[in-house]
Amino acid sequence: MSGSYRVVFAASKHVPLLPEIERLAASLFGDDVPPRLLEVTTPESVLLAAQRGNTLWVALGPDDDPVGFARVEVEGKRVHLSELDVIPAHGRRGVGTALVQMVEAWARSNDFAELTLTTYRDLPWNGPFYLGLGFEVVPESGWDADLLRRFEREAGLDSERSRRVVMRKGIGTA
Repeated sequence: MSGSYRVVFAASKHVPLLPEIERLAASLFGDDVPPRLLEVTTPESVLLAAQRGNTLWVALGPDDDPVGFARVEVEGKRVHLSELDVIPAHGRRGVGTALVQMVEAWARSNDFAELTLTTYRDLPWNGPFYLGLGFEVVPESGWDADLLRRFEREAGLDSERSRRVVMRKGIGTA
């Protein structure tokens, strides 16, 4: 990531700007997903709760405005990456990677055992992106109740389920 970007914990002033980042990032999907899925954004109340709980990070661009964000949820010794979005105009500059690395560093420093997520298997900025960061696909036989619940919640329409995967990266010993 170039020196003109930095990742920090989100401040309350950043929260109202994040749904627009999510909408802009969703535009990358184009015709690859049903239009209904592109209309859904994370409620501001959820983002604000994550901000208050220090589980929301923003990538700030050269003008110090948010250009991306990551939100996680904690379940036992697991950190689940619930959302990662970067404005397409700031893509391919290492912003998404820096957000994931910040989440991973935070999780490691807080003694979590793993980082999980659900994503599209084949879209380049989804499954292949996370594989490049050291994540592995978790076969359905390896899902516990929490991962099954998250997959069911995050998979969207039934037609999308076969295109999605659960991924995991071990980050420490717990």
